[in-house]
Amino acid sequence: MTSETRSNPPTDAADLPRGPLLGVWSREALPEWVLRGLQRRPLGSVRIGSPLRAVRDSLGAASASASDLRTFCAEHSQSPILHVGFGNSDEENALASHAGALLTTEPWMRQASRERQRTVEMPLPGFPNEGSFAQASAFIAQGMAPELLHAASVAPSNCGSILARLQDVSALLVQWLGMPERVSAASTAERLHRSHESQPDASSRLFRFWEGSISATCAFTDGRTASLAASNRHWHWKRCALVSGSVGAIFVDDQHMEWRSPTHEVLETPAPNCSDGEDSLPAALLNAALNPPLVPEWTPLMLQRVRAVMEAVCLSARTGEAESPQAMLEVLSQA
Repeated sequence: MTSETRSNPPTDAADLPRGPLLGVWSREALPEWVLRGLQRRPLGSVRIGSPLRAVRDSLGAASASASDLRTFCAEHSQSPILHVGFGNSDEENALASHAGALLTTEPWMRQASRERQRTVEMPLPGFPNEGSFAQASAFIAQGMAPELLHAASVAPSNCGSILARLQDVSALLVQWLGMPERVSAASTAERLHRSHESQPDASSRLFRFWEGSISATCAFTDGRTASLAASNRHWHWKRCALVSGSVGAIFVDDQHMEWRSPTHEVLETPAPNCSDGEDSLPAALLNAALNPPLVPEWTPLMLQRVRAVMEAVCLSARTGEAESPQAMLEVLSQA
């Protein structure tokens, strides 16, 4: 069976190969935002694998595929694979041993020291390297030297876990300010149900199936500070951040970005990338992230640092004590 890779995307519908461009694996019914994002892709470019027939038939006859995970992976060797939901060790090993790029809708807390370094994990929908957040990153890279960050990512529970929202704001923290010395966190999250997968082996995994909010304050050795908020108990999808420094402040959300000087003069207000709010919703972001060529924006080190911050936040929320992301990074690196 032949399939297209990231380096050879189709140019038009007539050039679509007979095999799938994207393999999708899920043990449970696809969330609405994922299904809508997949429906925006060309007909026949998605093939769904699942133990559940209803899931395999989510997109109609073109989505019929294997019910066995390893058979499904073998059929999609070297192709991008999107895993919907949390992975356990068996799924992770099977997917990672075949996928050219492993896209994930939920944090897996994978280790960067895995032998299969060729497999690139791409958290979706790609934040903070998209749209107005990418514009903000470009201006910060010009030398803004941010000293303070407030970041929030909220959504309904059907748009993903509290860990997915925490991953959003942790990514902004690491990319814009770096690794903090310590974090102090609190959470109102409540357990929804127990995982049918492997038992939790880290503090973060305890929040996989919880619903609620988590907040954290972060302190750096040089006096910089940050506050993070994440929730999957909100009535709509919203991501925003405010970052400030000696040369002004930047406010950014999914629709626009604005950079103001210390005297409140508008320095930059780029035109929105999207014509309407619909294009900032999860389904549209997912579709944009899946468009070839699939180019990972997160290096393994960046991803590992983000996960270290997440581990420290989750552990602090459990213990009530300040925790060190650097200590978590060392643990993750040695695992």
